[in-house]
Amino acid sequence: MFKRIYNKKIAKIIIAIIYSFLFAYGYREFLYGAYLYAGFDIIDTRLTHPELELYTFILAVLPVTLHSGIKQISSFISIFIYYILYVPIIITFFYNKEGSISYVMFLQFLFMLSMSLLFVADRVKISGSFVLPSNIKPFKVILVLTWLCTAYIAFVYRGSLNFASYEDVYIQRSATQQLGQDVFTAYCGAWLANVFIPICATYGLFAKKRIYFFSAILGSTIIYMSTADKQILLFPFIIFGIYKLLIKSSLKNSFSTIGLGLISLMTITLITGLSIFSALFWMRILGNGGLLTNYYHKFFTDHPNTHYSHINVINAITHGYPYGESSIGQVVGKEYWSDEMNANANFWATDGIAAIGDGGILLSAFILFCIFIIFNKISLYYNKIFLICILIPFLGTLMNTSLFTSLVTGGGFLVFLFLSLENTVKNTYINENSNNHRG
Repeated sequence: MFKRIYNKKIAKIIIAIIYSFLFAYGYREFLYGAYLYAGFDIIDTRLTHPELELYTFILAVLPVTLHSGIKQISSFISIFIYYILYVPIIITFFYNKEGSISYVMFLQFLFMLSMSLLFVADRVKISGSFVLPSNIKPFKVILVLTWLCTAYIAFVYRGSLNFASYEDVYIQRSATQQLGQDVFTAYCGAWLANVFIPICATYGLFAKKRIYFFSAILGSTIIYMSTADKQILLFPFIIFGIYKLLIKSSLKNSFSTIGLGLISLMTITLITGLSIFSALFWMRILGNGGLLTNYYHKFFTDHPNTHYSHINVINAITHGYPYGESSIGQVVGKEYWSDEMNANANFWATDGIAAIGDGGILLSAFILFCIFIIFNKISLYYNKIFLICILIPFLGTLMNTSLFTSLVTGGGFLVFLFLSLENTVKNTYINENSNNHRG
């Protein structure tokens, strides 16, 4: 048994090494070559320091030694943080971070400690219960909320509903951008997309109740016809694909499976060259996290930190937000790209660097670490595939926005609350110890 565990850990380390080297190669040969104008630069003097390059790759791989499989749901979320954020940040800081060699190494070390902390969250056990007594039937409530929110969004956008082709999405967005600007409509649309639709679609698959899945499709279609959000239109079908892919497979090798999948896509896109898919894959999925984190650090080196006043509740108390009516993303986007650019970035950049500087890198990870511990406790008895499916939108917002935005606008808090309800926990279709979801 020890030999099997040892071999799996070695396999994960090898995959992490290959992934890190491929990302570095792709940064030099693809991102730097095709998207230098977007900020994917290389500081030439860095290439004359092989010791920094070796240090970078060691730190890129080191946290993997602490990943112990899918014991809790935080282990699965951390895999995506590692591949999509951590490795790109570490390597982007090597190529494109201004400052002395020792300072770059210090920043990379902080990120390494942060990633390691997230990987060990599944080992922390807390006592007590997070189950909330409730007599309501939670899934029926979610179904009704899906219908109500869908009807409300359709009413608000009733004169502008249009199933735009993918070529015309920006025209549709421009035509409807003045609608739905009030707080109620904004949250209604966000929670419909990030909470109600994923839960409806996933429960429909697990319980084999078509009305739930079709309600999710209807909701996502109305949102697309309103705001031309391509991602939300695909949510039910992405959930269906993940459900079919995972329902009869083991999650034990998720780190290696996801890593090999990304490595395959990286290799194919590097061989085939520049295309729409390769551009989206390399720049938007892989490169964006490292690039924005680097530019956030560059901006907040000589601009005031927010001291968490970018969170509306805190700013309502302190009135300390230094950038007026503009969000952090808009401020950074205007500084480096264009007046229309909203450079939303991940929790390390927003809740860490923007908030309090370098120390925020560790602090933001510690906050997420604490959230992971609580969520692991809440989700202890749930089927992990069910959890993965309903958390897809939350995972997406976590990679691209503030942690607090992910919890509120992204619906993370509502998902946690829903999972805490007694009747949700008791539902046999989604219970970890039930076999009703198979078959």
